[in-house]
Amino acid sequence: MGPGGASPATPAAPAGPATPAAPTTPTGPAGTTGAGPTTGGGTLPTEHGKTAKTLLRMQWNYPVFRLPGEDAVPEERSGTVARAVRSALPRERAFLELAGDDRRPLLVLRECLWCNGTDDALLSRTEDNARTLLMAQWFHCVKLPPDVLEEDHPFRNVFAGDDPPHLILCDWDGSGVVTLKGDQSRTELWEAMETVLERNYVVDVKRKLREWDRLIADYDMADEEVLRLEAQLDLAIEKYGPKHAKVRKLRKQLERAHEDFDRLKAREEELRRLPLKASGEEDTARSDRDAG
Repeated sequence: MGPGGASPATPAAPAGPATPAAPTTPTGPAGTTGAGPTTGGGTLPTEHGKTAKTLLRMQWNYPVFRLPGEDAVPEERSGTVARAVRSALPRERAFLELAGDDRRPLLVLRECLWCNGTDDALLSRTEDNARTLLMAQWFHCVKLPPDVLEEDHPFRNVFAGDDPPHLILCDWDGSGVVTLKGDQSRTELWEAMETVLERNYVVDVKRKLREWDRLIADYDMADEEVLRLEAQLDLAIEKYGPKHAKVRKLRKQLERAHEDFDRLKAREEELRRLPLKASGEEDTARSDRDAG
């Protein structure tokens, strides 16, 4: 990306059924254990299976813009080295640095001194976040620190103006910006997210969200099945020994249950990698938006 550029980390895909992981974000009020999330506004269950938990959390990138020579080592004789002065990038360049090689639309959250270390500008502490978290899978999610508002911060112009927003949704190149204050309702947030997603992806976003719902429900049932079979297997081994026919039968059932996870994982990957619109289609969408 040239001598100076952002270096966002690529978020890792959620682990499979063998690796439990707790969500780092609130998952909403209590409901009935075992039911799938309702992204249309219902409550989340008290506890998901460990696989669904890895899906229902944010995956953030934390870009750092490095100036030319910033990592230079001082010369051995003089003990000094010339350093470039930090300054705010032009707005268009700043968005391109944030995007890097990722052509998904951007979701940019600005932390402040009060919400530092949280996702409060995006997620609710008291209401269902499932729809937000699932749509966020299709954004390139970037979090910037409180000092981004300093005049010489490289990404200062991403949040231009005297009353900067807490949250920005836009195309990868910074066009079609939608700004949110951080205290928006879920309806406002979801409408904004859907608008940007529909502009950037070929598919019907609402239909794909329903597929996410079904996948998470299936993951929860698969997790429960694996736990049930593992418990039965442990008891059977203790009672009959490891070579008993009942133990062999349970081992085969458990093996088939893990194969079911492979099929679910394939569905997950398909949902994650939705086809983006070609550049010509994006230009048409932008023209329609500007005309409206």
